[in-house]
Amino acid sequence: MLLFRRLIAVVLLLGILSNTFNYLIISSSYHFNKSYISSVLCTNKDKPEKHCEGKCFLDIKLKELEQKNKQEQEHTKRLIETVAPGEYELAFHTFEHILEMPIPFYLQQKPIGIANTIYHPPKLV
Repeated sequence: MLLFRRLIAVVLLLGILSNTFNYLIISSSYHFNKSYISSVLCTNKDKPEKHCEGKCFLDIKLKELEQKNKQEQEHTKRLIETVAPGEYELAFHTFEHILEMPIPFYLQQKPIGIANTIYHPPKLV
């Protein structure tokens, strides 16, 4: 069970990191290949007055990545909504067992003994 949790944590971490570094990979590839992108892949190469230098291609790639991320988020949301109810109970019970802690003796506030000698109710005469 512990190995399964660690595996899930690693998979989720890799997913988050890969999603985060996608923007870095695209922008760094643009900066390293700026001359090739501006001469071959630029959509505004016939308009030199814009001084685009391939930024239009970078914008297109970033918009595609953003659209892909939105689709993945929607897919993940639908997947969680369909799978989560059964898995939710399992996770809830797991956390419930973790939070169960024995109450220390001095905080239990149980009566130590019967106090017959101290309290005497009034006697009816």
